[in-house]
Amino acid sequence: EGAALILDDVRGGLRLSLDASWSEFGIQPDLSAWGKAIANGEPLAGVVGGDHYREAAEKIFVTGSFWYQGAPFAAASETLDVLAETDAPRYMERLGQQFRDGLYEQAQRHGHGILQSGPPQMPMLQFEDDPDTKKGFAFCVNALRHGVYLHPWHNMFLSVAHTEADIEEALEGTEKAFAELA
Repeated sequence: EGAALILDDVRGGLRLSLDASWSEFGIQPDLSAWGKAIANGEPLAGVVGGDHYREAAEKIFVTGSFWYQGAPFAAASETLDVLAETDAPRYMERLGQQFRDGLYEQAQRHGHGILQSGPPQMPMLQFEDDPDTKKGFAFCVNALRHGVYLHPWHNMFLSVAHTEADIEEALEGTEKAFAELA
């Protein structure tokens, strides 16, 4: 009782929801940390939360290197507007599901058991019976040879810059990568 719920939304925020990554599950944090996508690559991060934390925040001195630059704040304002206007989380979810479905179909076709976790906007692919990730590494190397950069043990991240054509192109490369996998 009395503890604050603080969530890291640097990666999940804006991909899963424009409110906070856990809002889809009915959870609202007391504070959440944001960065990276919030200003579309400009140097900006922030901590947001309820007004009841404002009084405590006003009592401490904090400084930063980029606080007096206007461009990151303008970028954040425009970024948040565009993300809201385009319903960006649902767009990324749709593309992520397209990618996941394609990977599953390819793996089945080539006789590889895969495990997929994470939300569609942040998919993660692993192979069954691959505790040392050798198969995962081999698949990622194969995919890279066909123009698709994937990570063997970490989430991948979709953005609104990705298109259906990008997903289709990636799936063309992963089809070849699965076919080459021993």
